[in-house]
Amino acid sequence: MEQLMSPDMATLLALVAIAAFIAGRVSVGGVSEDERAARRMQERQAAESQFAGLSPSVQGAVDERIRNGKIIEAIKIIRENTGAGLREAKLMVDARRASIGIG
Repeated sequence: MEQLMSPDMATLLALVAIAAFIAGRVSVGGVSEDERAARRMQERQAAESQFAGLSPSVQGAVDERIRNGKIIEAIKIIRENTGAGLREAKLMVDARRASIGIG
């Protein structure tokens, strides 16, 4: 059977692939640390705003779960009452934990 690629060519191709992977990881998608920090701040503010829109009874239930260390239950309550996805609900819980000084 004919060889499709010489061992030297295969090694060179592997090295190019590794170099491309490393270059992609190092570049971080062209987003600066300041831009990432600003995005995180916007996400937190949005999460705090969404939490403020919940009824007082739901807010109390979430706060109780947070204080008791039952973070997953707090996330579930938010998801059930808002229809938010897992990431959004977790952001809301994390923002609430920070605002009440837990975490």
